[in-house]
Amino acid sequence: MSAAASALIDLSPLAAADAGGAPQGWYLYGITRRGTPPEVLAAANDVQAVDTAAAVSRGDAAPLQLLECGGLAAVVRPVTLAEFNIDVLKERLRNASTLEAMVRSHDCVIDAIHARRAILPAKFGVVYSNAQDIVSALRSGCDTLLPQLHSMEGRDEWAVHVYAARAVVRERISARIPAIGRLRDEFAAARPGRAYFLERQLRDEMESATRQALASLAQGVFDRIAGAAVAGQVNRVARAADSADEVEILRGAFLVARDRIEHFADEVRAAADEGEGLRCECSGPWAPYSFASCNIEGAQ
Repeated sequence: MSAAASALIDLSPLAAADAGGAPQGWYLYGITRRGTPPEVLAAANDVQAVDTAAAVSRGDAAPLQLLECGGLAAVVRPVTLAEFNIDVLKERLRNASTLEAMVRSHDCVIDAIHARRAILPAKFGVVYSNAQDIVSALRSGCDTLLPQLHSMEGRDEWAVHVYAARAVVRERISARIPAIGRLRDEFAAARPGRAYFLERQLRDEMESATRQALASLAQGVFDRIAGAAVAGQVNRVARAADSADEVEILRGAFLVARDRIEHFADEVRAAADEGEGLRCECSGPWAPYSFASCNIEGAQ
């Protein structure tokens, strides 16, 4: 029997151990709708990445399976529980490349399913000790999870980073704020003693005006792009050195309907106003990590 054909787990009786007798658990990737076609799981199984379980790195990972309850289905993979005890995980996570590979594999499976069917992504590293706990969690969370799934159908998450050229922004400020322009003129003509105090005043005024201008630019860009999306979220930006020529002013996540992606892309391009010193970077599509949650109880 093919992996796709046997993807639906038979819960009676529940498998509690692998072929070697080791206690078995279930690694959760996310929650989708009941009736997910076998080819969707097959495509995710074909993703060439190192999985979170050690067995996967040897190329003998168990195939993805579905646990169904009501209108929901949990996307899971059987794993050996010993691979996920605290000591083993701590040892793995000391190695940055190992951690990166594990997270990448988790995301690759989610993205492969999301490309074909709405999914609520699970956090990395969620393992259940038995399948019945997942079924019970699906049953209790059905009223919350199903509406989320419906709202994610046909929609992708896109990330947008917006950067501003500090010199251009400061030049615009000097041209647009008369008080700063006057201070600059006074400083240029002042004698050394007065020039010292004018320089400090000018620096303070310029820094305050620059912060306000960058915040205003970020809000304007976010509002423009969010208008072309279903939803938007502002995330923490990277802190830039005071001497940096370019500063990140917006790091946003946007939920975008696939039939509106061209309009969204047009708005991102329009937001990259070189005259204001702005530059945009856009990446995606991703599963809706920022806009969906499959928080269910019972994980180990």
